[in-house]
Amino acid sequence: MIRAAAVAGSFYAGTKDRLRVQLVALRPENVSAQDALGVVVPHAGYVYSGRVAAAVYARVVRPETWVIVGPNHTGSGAKASIMTSGAWETPLGRIAVDAELGQAILAHSSVLREDHLAHAREHSIEVQLPFLQAEQSASRFVPIALFSHDYGVCRDVGLAAAAAIRATNRRTV
Repeated sequence: MIRAAAVAGSFYAGTKDRLRVQLVALRPENVSAQDALGVVVPHAGYVYSGRVAAAVYARVVRPETWVIVGPNHTGSGAKASIMTSGAWETPLGRIAVDAELGQAILAHSSVLREDHLAHAREHSIEVQLPFLQAEQSASRFVPIALFSHDYGVCRDVGLAAAAAIRATNRRTV
């Protein structure tokens, strides 16, 4: 399944050329990247939080795969949702879902459900992708959308991701 961009043109520039210009303008100069286990990045429109998001991504050594956990603002679909196949589109092109890692996370979790509906109109993960594409188009990712932020749900997802990352031996943030 290809998940089409839902918020291009509203949360961030809607064309490839304008988005590239926007990302260059947001990116800080003269920063060095470091290895990271995880990062916290805002998910608002770029006019509000783009500089902070760009600063975070500029400081992280690019992994093979990103696991992106975002809130499900719409309430659609499963309350703890993962996509384990396909790709997402932005004006910069497609970015593939890491099927092997996604399926491993799903297998280790008791709360996650494979569900495309939870992701269809949700912006929190989509707005991260142009930053990944601008820096390294070969990256893959695993999208996880959570409606519930209950400790037990978050713990389950975190432990499942950690176990899956160990099992696949993949450099992941």
